[in-house]
Amino acid sequence: MTDWLHDTLSALASPGPWRSFRHVFAMSFVDDGKYYLLSALVLWGVLHVLLGRRLAHRLIGGWPTATDLRREVTYSVSTLCVITAVNAGVLALVVSDVVEVYAGPLKHGLAWLLASLPLMILWHDFYFYWTHRLLHTRWLFRRVHGVHHRSRNPSPWAALSFHPIEALINSLVVPLALLAVPLNEYVVLAFMIHQIVRNTHGHAAVEILPRGFVRHWLGGRFVTTTHHHLHHETGRGNYGLWFTWWDRWCGTERADYFERFDKVTALRT
Repeated sequence: MTDWLHDTLSALASPGPWRSFRHVFAMSFVDDGKYYLLSALVLWGVLHVLLGRRLAHRLIGGWPTATDLRREVTYSVSTLCVITAVNAGVLALVVSDVVEVYAGPLKHGLAWLLASLPLMILWHDFYFYWTHRLLHTRWLFRRVHGVHHRSRNPSPWAALSFHPIEALINSLVVPLALLAVPLNEYVVLAFMIHQIVRNTHGHAAVEILPRGFVRHWLGGRFVTTTHHHLHHETGRGNYGLWFTWWDRWCGTERADYFERFDKVTALRT
């Protein structure tokens, strides 16, 4: 028996590591959960509850049902469990010096500190587009990704409403990046907050961006709520996460996207 296998089996037999794992899991669940809860609750509370009637003309399809909300919240709790388990694994890799999450902002230079967050967002956009295309193959869609697509008219709570396998795939973005590069702890935090806020906004069912946004040379590069909502409605096209360029380069942007955005953002008469 090799030394590493012996050490691993010995660790698994000891109650100490399991106590540490439970502690890290609980802390991570609360930490990740509070950002998701705050973002989803604010967007849902403001757009669907407080301003629902005033924003009815901005509704892209229909309002999510109570059944949709219950299912989305239930699967979101499941997803948070998967994410926190992965986070515990990442912490173990950090402690073992396999990957590096550093505290001092200038440890790897100011240039890397400033560039790392935009690069992480670009990496996430690339990773999501292609794994999303994979999840839309027949076998994976029926058994895995179909859970997310039960929300034909999603709410902000659908942002993390995934089958556990899809939750695992989505949660590997940061660990895979860390296998290649070091990241500052505040960059990791900013990345997490960015993805939670934009993801809950992308499932809001109400378009709050201004008329003409998608036809602007800059605005048109960003995925809107309408862009992703059409994907939920039809299950085809508009696979992008943060930016529209992968859909445009690969010919998967829906032909009716601009028309639907113009319709939902048209001035009330």
